[in-house]
This record gives sequence, structure tokens and C-alpha cells, in this order.
Amino acid sequence: MKLHWIKDPSVQFALIGALLFGIHSLFQDRQSASSGDIVISESRIQHISAIFARGWQRPPSAQELQGLIDDYIREEVLYREALNMGLDQGDAVIRRRLRTKMEFLAKDLVDAIDPPDSLLEQYHQTHLDRYTHPARYTFEQIFLDSNKRKEVAEDARIVLTRLTAGRDPRKQGDHSLLQHRFDSVTPARIDRVFGSDFSQQLVDLPLNEWTGPLTSSYGEHLVRIRHLDPQQQPEFGEVRAEVLRDWQEQERRKVLQTQYETLRSKYRISVAELSPESNVKTESVEPGDSPRLSGEAE
Repeated sequence: MKLHWIKDPSVQFALIGALLFGIHSLFQDRQSASSGDIVISESRIQHISAIFARGWQRPPSAQELQGLIDDYIREEVLYREALNMGLDQGDAVIRRRLRTKMEFLAKDLVDAIDPPDSLLEQYHQTHLDRYTHPARYTFEQIFLDSNKRKEVAEDARIVLTRLTAGRDPRKQGDHSLLQHRFDSVTPARIDRVFGSDFSQQLVDLPLNEWTGPLTSSYGEHLVRIRHLDPQQQPEFGEVRAEVLRDWQEQERRKVLQTQYETLRSKYRISVAELSPESNVKTESVEPGDSPRLSGEAE
């Protein structure tokens, strides 16, 4: 019997939730078990052997495998004793590492989901601007400083006449730190250089003709567009891999938040209120530690 329902993302995420609870229960059971038992199962031995094979491109010999098992037992013994001694407490590096592993748990579960194209196409349409290739302009500009010119519009007309007559563009206009030519730049890049919405003035301008003046945050400009690559909207099939990656990232964030809220609900959390007179300052820290606010529990 084919289980078509298992492909439903809503069912898959329900299973993810169940897995998170199941894994949490499993660890709870382990914590309640006798800490004096170290059991090396057949599956664990196969896992140890597989890690060796991936690194050395061959299975371990019987002697090598026994050495790997002995090393694993040594690591397990020292790990458990370190926990019993509380050596994991107050170590910022260990705390961050354990947090990362908890988040990777949810991430790996999401990565195992294979969403249908219909769902990805819907995501693609909702975020269409994210997958749009912006237009790219190659153009030249001549700067006219409106702070120094009383009749900048008339000066622009005169300069345009000179350019039509074949004068050297680089010898026209006023000095500025702006470069004369820009190659294959997007509207976003243009607006970062010239100021908000300057790129909108380039729309529909003719190619290979000096036009203007156009107003920027610096002053006035004469512009000649040399080349234009229009904005492009790729088909879903062309960007499916990118859409899948973005969709998975969105779902990872959702699962991580659900995971956090579920686990947080197990705790009673109280935070002391800081009075306006409280002197909150950062203490000096040792390498590897997190900064601690004064008054924070050791």
C-alpha cells in the first residue's frame, strides 16, 4: 500500500514534532538509567566502523576496530565522569556547542522533507521579487555642481551642444569624486552611489545619447547609457534549487521556534526587574567565557 499522505508537509511537520518529543523522552530515559552501564551495541560498532571507512576508504581491520572500540569506551568513561564532576557547568563554549546541536537536530529533520513542487511554486510566487534578476546599466556621467552654477539648466544645454559636436566628455562638467563610467551596475547600486531613486530617472532613456540633466543628491548630471541588460524573471524550474533552499530555511526557523517554545514551557522562568538606578556593567572575562552582567548568578 502506498502511503501518499506521508508526502503532505503538514503531516511531515507533525511527525517532526513527535520526533522531537520522542527524542526528548529518550534522553530522559537515559538520564534515569544506571550511569554505571556502558553498552556498546552492534549498531554502535557498525557506526564506528563506517566513520573509519569514510576517512580511510577501507574498512578497519579487526585490530583497528578493537582499538576504535577501546578509544570510544575511554571517551565515554571520561565524558560521564566529567559530567558527574560538573565540568560542563559554566563553560560558554560547551553551552554554545550544545545549543547548536539542539538546533541541528531540528534542522536535519526539516532537510529530510521533500516538499511537492506545488508548494514550492506557491512559495516562489509569494517571494517573486527575491528571484528576479535586476536590470544592469553601463553608463557615463558628467557632473554639474548646482551649488557653483547659477543657471545649471542652461549650462547643461550648452554642455550637451558641445558633446553633440564631438567634444571630449571627460573635459566637460565639474570636478567630483564620482567616477566617470559605471559598468553593469544594478539600480540598487546606482541609488547607493547617487542617492535614492536616481536609478528611476534612467528608465526609458535612449541608448548612446547624452541626456539630462538628472538630479542626484550631489547635483545635476548628464548621462549616456552605453548598455542595458533588462530585468529578468526566471521560470520556476530555473530557480527551483534556490527556492527549495529558501523554503527549507523558512521552515527551519519555524521548527526551531516551536522547539524552543515547547522546551521552554517545561521551566518556570523568573527574571529580576532592574530598577532605573541599577548599575549594569560588563565585567572582564576570560577567553572563551561569555560576558556576564554584574549581579548575574555564578
